[in-house]
Amino acid sequence: MKKDYKSSNNIWLKITLLLTGSLTVMAGAIITAAIPGIKEHFGFLPNAELFSKLVITLPALFIAVIAPFAGKLIDKTGRKKVLLWSLLFYALGGTSGFYLSNIYLILLGRAILGISVAGIMTINTTLIGDYFKGKARSKFMGWQGAFMGFGGVVFVSLGGILADISFHWPFLVYGFSIVILFLAWQFLYEPEVIINKDHKLLMPQKKTKNKKFLLLYFTAFFGMLFFYLIPTQIPFLLGEAGILKSSTIGFSISAAVLAGALISVIYGKIRNLLSFNQIFTATFVLMGSGYFLTALSPGYWGILSGLIIAGFGTGLFMPNTNLWLITLAPSEKRGQMVGLLNFAVYCGQFLSPIIISPLVYYFSISFSFLICGLLMIVMAAYFYYLHYRKLKLNI
Repeated sequence: MKKDYKSSNNIWLKITLLLTGSLTVMAGAIITAAIPGIKEHFGFLPNAELFSKLVITLPALFIAVIAPFAGKLIDKTGRKKVLLWSLLFYALGGTSGFYLSNIYLILLGRAILGISVAGIMTINTTLIGDYFKGKARSKFMGWQGAFMGFGGVVFVSLGGILADISFHWPFLVYGFSIVILFLAWQFLYEPEVIINKDHKLLMPQKKTKNKKFLLLYFTAFFGMLFFYLIPTQIPFLLGEAGILKSSTIGFSISAAVLAGALISVIYGKIRNLLSFNQIFTATFVLMGSGYFLTALSPGYWGILSGLIIAGFGTGLFMPNTNLWLITLAPSEKRGQMVGLLNFAVYCGQFLSPIIISPLVYYFSISFSFLICGLLMIVMAAYFYYLHYRKLKLNI
């Protein structure tokens, strides 16, 4: 029997979705602190440093490749059963580093984890679009962004504590997905779009606005490319400023994440007041100005202030991107569209250090932040122009 999300189970449905979303943050964050230990443990191998970095980056590559296919799959076969299988393989692939001592098998486990995350994050965002409408959808999307931000801080800290015991121990945290597997089996249900799939195929299908989708995918790619300067370049920028303590570097990055989580909490209220274009304008103004301050500050407190300002922008970025897309996407193609969005997001994440490296090599890290800040101000101006044009044409 189908469960109604307006019933007494509503709170558990919401908790399940929020916890499911947090798993996507865990994918890389948990074992960040274990990387030096992995490199040391496999130091006898010729490519030990490369292997240790692949442990972090390999899931992102598989997420980017698999997400579009995951989106098509869930539109055809349903959301819930694919989610349950994804959660099971998340636990198997994620915990493999706890009981395996062969780096090649650990990397295989990381690939399985990436495939699982592609399914989980695509289904999670799609289900929010399926279950919630209007203001409730905006509010929940903001809470999801906040929960992922707070979860990131918790999981990074927990992974660091466990890494002090052994590099194997942080992998054990991935087993938390088994708890979420039970919750998803108990409290989630197939939405109407899947139940009435055959009937909907007989009805006229809503046309997709390709230009708007392309704009969203473009924005998601470059927004994530710019955002990933924080985890990939800030440790080195702080090192140049004389800040070498790992705890201080971790606190600085966490401050940006927390700023984003705090503003995500009120995203629903912001969305009630501003259009999607206006929110993107504010997003890139905050991120761009934060990066300017980070680039031009000679000392730690200026850099930290810049990170916090940029963090407020990143807290608006993903909720606004996800909400706009699931609002535009026809319900029968929502999974496919979300999958393509996740492809753009993780391509930006994976390629960020590769694309930024030439700027760092030929100029400096500060110059990289300055250039990216300038590009984000240009993006802010473009979204302001789109908003102004829409008002002028009354569309």
